[in-house]
Amino acid sequence: MKASNSSRGLDLDSPGLFCESYVTKSELARILNVARSTLVSWDGIALYRIDGYRQTYPVKTDGSTDRSCPLSPYQSWVLSRIGRVMANLRSVERVKTYIKKYPQEFSQAKFQAQFAQVIQRGTAA
Repeated sequence: MKASNSSRGLDLDSPGLFCESYVTKSELARILNVARSTLVSWDGIALYRIDGYRQTYPVKTDGSTDRSCPLSPYQSWVLSRIGRVMANLRSVERVKTYIKKYPQEFSQAKFQAQFAQVIQRGTAA
């Protein structure tokens, strides 16, 4: 797991957090140095505004989203990016507007491209 994290919390210069496996919300909150309730709040923002994020959650037999399962590497990355944007913009409404204006910044394609760069740098070192 490559975490961009400092004693103050999320490193704002990083492209996002890259987890190689599934993690719980509690584990991710600990990695990002934020309260679990904060992470759950970011999850709610992502769930209703980022289609790829929502579609990554499994669907229960009744058709509802199973939000109790661990987060995928993509979902962890999205939440770390939302945290970075939140730290910069300092308002939930501004973050929602940012996501609406720049949905490509939270896409699976962007995640895969950045993850590939991290892997490539790791093998070159």
